[in-house]
Amino acid sequence: MLFTLVMLGFVVPSYFIPHLASILWALVAVIGTREMILCVQNKGLRPGQYLSYFGACLSLLPLFVKLYSNSTLLAISTYSLSILTLSMMSVILMVIFQSGERAFADGIATSGIALYISFPLACANITILFIPHGWYFVVIGLFAPWVSDVFAYFTGSLIGKHKIIPHISPKKTLEGCIGGAIGCAAVLVLFFWLFMDNILASSMSTPELLVIAAVSGIVISAVSQLGDWLASAIKRWAGIKDFGKILPGHGGLIDRFDSAFLTLPITLALALFFA
Repeated sequence: MLFTLVMLGFVVPSYFIPHLASILWALVAVIGTREMILCVQNKGLRPGQYLSYFGACLSLLPLFVKLYSNSTLLAISTYSLSILTLSMMSVILMVIFQSGERAFADGIATSGIALYISFPLACANITILFIPHGWYFVVIGLFAPWVSDVFAYFTGSLIGKHKIIPHISPKKTLEGCIGGAIGCAAVLVLFFWLFMDNILASSMSTPELLVIAAVSGIVISAVSQLGDWLASAIKRWAGIKDFGKILPGHGGLIDRFDSAFLTLPITLALALFFA
């Protein structure tokens, strides 16, 4: 409950002051990076901590671009070139300056942490700062995974029989995944219908909008579940139960954002489609 209230405390006011959301992304970047560093260290890797934090902070680049330009293309290209350069340099620097047989693996881990954390948060920053009515799409990216999880849980509990990935998530069923997708699609159709005046492109009819909303809901639900499975796979690989203990009863911050890390880039693409 406390986590939800904190999220709403940042997200709701950011409708009026978009830069408030950047504070949330910055907190997630720092805490999430720390959790990922500890995660890979548990497997014996030694990622470059300064490089990892610097890479995560690249998610704030769109905020600085906004000070000088309203160009979405400039924000996307600036971040993309920066994170790709850092990813390449992380491997090079770790191989050159870090001794040991695992230097290359440490460089890959450093690059992976920076990309995993910063990419979705940069997408969120670009969406809310540069896209007209981008706030609505950030809300979708953050809360649609929760909607999908709720429908998947109840569907799986009621009629779930066929395990889909028992080696990663033993409780996940095919029926639950389908239920989550249908529920997410239904809620997104309702959301788009309620706020169509803010989302609707001038050349698009209402039925077309709602069809796109339904398809988007299915895609976002699927991507959301992939994000959850990816995080579960990483934890199993590292031999840990949770990414952290910052949220009592829920684990670490990444445990709550793992699905959103994959849905936020999708909702940026959706926002660009309607821009």
